[in-house]
Amino acid sequence: MEPIQLPTTLPEVEHLIHELYKPNPAQTISRIQEILQHLQKSTEGWHLAQGLLTRPDDNVKFFGALTIIVKLNTESLSDEDALSVLQNLISWLINSLENSSGAIVVRKLCSALVTYFIHYSHTWTRCIFHLLHCLDLNSSVPQENLERSSPAEHIIQTLTLQKFLAVTWFTTALAEEAEKVDLKSTRYIGLHERLIDNASDATALMAYPLKDLNGATSAQREIESIICLQAWLGYAQRNPKQELVQKLRTLMQPVISGLLVDELYEATVELLTDTLANWQAFFTREHFDSLYSLFQSQWVRQRYQNLLDGDFDFESIQFGLFMLSFGDAQMVEMMDATDERAQNFLAGLAGLLRAEGHPVADDKIFVPALEFWSAFVENLVDTLYSESTDNLPWDKPPLSQVMQVVSHSWRKIQYPSLNTYNSWDSTERVGFADARKDVADFLQSVYTISGKPLISLFADLILQALTNSAWAELEAASYCLGSLSDCIPDNTSCDDILTRVFGSPLFELLRQGQNVVPVRARQTCLYLIERYSDYFVNHAEFLPPALNLLFSAVGERYLAVASSKSILTLCSSCRSLLTSEVDAFLAQYASLRDSPELDSLAEERVVGAIASIIQAIPEYHQKANAFRRLLMLTGTDVDNSLRLKAYGEGTLVDPNDPVIFRAYDLAQRPTAPVAASDTSLQLAIRALRCLCSIAKGLQAPSEAPIDLDAENDDAQASTNADLNQVHVDIMNLLVQLKNTFSNNSEVVDVICTILRAGFSETEPGPFVFPPEMVTEFITSTWHNRVATVVNTASVFFSSLHNGSYKKYIGPALGKLLPWVFGLLHQLQGPEDDPELAQYGIEFTQRVMARHPQILMSQPANSLEFLFMLAIKLLDGNEPLPKAAATEFWTTFITLKTDDQNTQATVDNAMSHLGPQLSQSLIQNIGGRASRSELDKLSDPLKRLVVQHVQARQWLEVALNSPSFPSDKVSMDDRAVFLKKVISLRGSRATNQVVREFWLACRGSSFAYAS
Repeated sequence: MEPIQLPTTLPEVEHLIHELYKPNPAQTISRIQEILQHLQKSTEGWHLAQGLLTRPDDNVKFFGALTIIVKLNTESLSDEDALSVLQNLISWLINSLENSSGAIVVRKLCSALVTYFIHYSHTWTRCIFHLLHCLDLNSSVPQENLERSSPAEHIIQTLTLQKFLAVTWFTTALAEEAEKVDLKSTRYIGLHERLIDNASDATALMAYPLKDLNGATSAQREIESIICLQAWLGYAQRNPKQELVQKLRTLMQPVISGLLVDELYEATVELLTDTLANWQAFFTREHFDSLYSLFQSQWVRQRYQNLLDGDFDFESIQFGLFMLSFGDAQMVEMMDATDERAQNFLAGLAGLLRAEGHPVADDKIFVPALEFWSAFVENLVDTLYSESTDNLPWDKPPLSQVMQVVSHSWRKIQYPSLNTYNSWDSTERVGFADARKDVADFLQSVYTISGKPLISLFADLILQALTNSAWAELEAASYCLGSLSDCIPDNTSCDDILTRVFGSPLFELLRQGQNVVPVRARQTCLYLIERYSDYFVNHAEFLPPALNLLFSAVGERYLAVASSKSILTLCSSCRSLLTSEVDAFLAQYASLRDSPELDSLAEERVVGAIASIIQAIPEYHQKANAFRRLLMLTGTDVDNSLRLKAYGEGTLVDPNDPVIFRAYDLAQRPTAPVAASDTSLQLAIRALRCLCSIAKGLQAPSEAPIDLDAENDDAQASTNADLNQVHVDIMNLLVQLKNTFSNNSEVVDVICTILRAGFSETEPGPFVFPPEMVTEFITSTWHNRVATVVNTASVFFSSLHNGSYKKYIGPALGKLLPWVFGLLHQLQGPEDDPELAQYGIEFTQRVMARHPQILMSQPANSLEFLFMLAIKLLDGNEPLPKAAATEFWTTFITLKTDDQNTQATVDNAMSHLGPQLSQSLIQNIGGRASRSELDKLSDPLKRLVVQHVQARQWLEVALNSPSFPSDKVSMDDRAVFLKKVISLRGSRATNQVVREFWLACRGSSFAYAS
């Protein structure tokens, strides 16, 4: 491509504009735009615009008008020059209308006139009337002649269609652009006052076409007037001056009448819907009366019926949204049971939820209608909050309408046939699922008013569906009942209702398989068991049938996830009731492992469930034996994994080998021979995930009391030989898997999660390893994701502060600190591994905060390296390491210790590091930091000012440094900033001072983009 030269003549510019509209390469288009923008902003821009506006091509004229807008926005003119530009603009507009230029040219010239008014309104006070006068005379005349002009109403009536459209486009853009101008700025007070002064002319312009709406063939005047009115309503909402609002209100009755005119329907319904939704106070009682009358007309009844019959074209949806906006505006009236017409309309809104079709896929009004009803119920809750809800009149409006909506909603969210569902695209499926969630949220709001009767309703619907074998209804009713589980209080107040469901033939029927009950209904019913797991704690008689059902479903491909989740929740909640059945659970799991269809996620949940039962076994030896059996089953996968890994490179495993069934889930299972090394890795990950789930299952329940200060010797590495051996066995598994597979990030992540499971425990357990064992394991060699291991070390360090583990802190840090320093030393720069840099600094910060004497006793070269790294991270661009470094320095600046030697070391270090730290902070605050980092960076600055007498001197040097990153603030500005920071003495107001200084350093224009 030849380089595009800067044009020197008008024809050359015109040629470039033509090229802009041709299918040229993106690079060419970008270069042309760059050149044209340069010409627009040049001193010759005015002459260029004038020349372009005389050309015949619309695209060229459009660019000429655009150039005028650019010049008006970027240059300041004297009043005399500005009036000359105004006169030319009006002349160009008139000429464009005379020579039948396209609408894009006329609209752009109108936009240029609006831009002129925004900047020079004081020179064009009656802009609309003056423009009308000029169009009437077909000439750009001075404003002094306005006194001899005909009244605006007379001129408007005589304008041609094109001239009327032009002045209406101008008036519309005038309101739209003025709405964007800051009302609070003193600079624009005059602009807004002058715009209000033009309201009479604007109202007269809009009123003329609306006074006689007869549905003529060409309704352009009426449509553009309605669009103009919508723009002025948007402006008036932001600047609701009474004189403006009163004038605009006079136009609303004609607009309401315009709904009945087919040609005006779209523009009118959009205006009314938007205004009802966003500015209800604009409407008067007369307006609402007119709208109520309209909603009782045959025209409305027909449109409403079309919507219910499944007519979801654009106009029908607009009508439905219009109804909902009116309902929103009249929500208070509709809560009044004595207001008959409001209750009739409310009934219509309830009826919207029974329109034909499935939500989102077919029915486009369901979700907006449900949003209205959710808001209605929430307002109803607030109204009834101080009243008793025991004896509410549910058979009378508006509560009877709410129950109608409940009835319509649960039916609407019933799944369609499989063929219909499969015909939907992904957006429709997601939308339908979201609509179901919206219904669940709505029901939860209704429960606040209704309480138990709503639970009873869905219990009855489930039993009715069971009797009728209505599976779609069973699924929907079960989904709705499940969504209410969080609403029910912890007591047993609803147990009698739930017993009707769980004591019914439901479990027996579900066990008969998908030949009787479809998969989706079975899935939802299984989730229902999980949602009401607390019920089974109080009703152990239903536990066996529930668990038998769930375990029978785990082996089924489409039920494995749902059933296993319910198993985990149920066993965790009812663990104390199930301890006597632990052998049966282990046998059931052993049997499940032989199934080639057992899903890995389902298996993780099942072993976690069994582990939670083992945790609740009170007798130690029984607990230990049960755990060993569970561990042995998982250990089989570890052994097979290591065996496969030992095979030579290139060894393949037959896809029918049973080990493949353990290594790969059904969806990922290979159909051709696969490398033994890949199979061994997948098997190792599955084993580790099961081990992780077991570790979490063995954790004590969160509601169990914890004594963090207990000095119980048993809380450390147990003296019990059996438990010690368990620790060794598990750690051997972890070491073997780490040494073999730690190149894999997932293996490292899961191993670290297993370790963490024991850190929060206060009682001995299989995964509560002795601290020295954990330390040895953490500081061993890792080949991947070492940052995750460092983060785990931080959690481990924090856990040592519980009970008698405190005595292990010193020895542990004696190994952990040098190990972390060594890892950080290996970084060529912080950007090499930001995550490691972040976690490394966070670890040292935690140590510093709790045990400064241990950190400060490290070798001098290690400490020097640490502090310099923290400075580098503060100077860097990586947000998370920078945040960690900010926290590090905030801690170090305020570090105090009772040990005099340590305190002396800290003070000496701070005297050396203070200037560098101050330099780094000022570099960031001076413009290098991002806006989101300023509050964090303000913390060490505030601490520095309060804690160190030399802070002023350090900061002053940094502010006056030649390397200061901004040239947009003077030395005086910097001195004022420092004075403010010092005087605030670390108060919260420092954050705002920092933000303002940063904005000044970035340049004031950056404030609009930040």
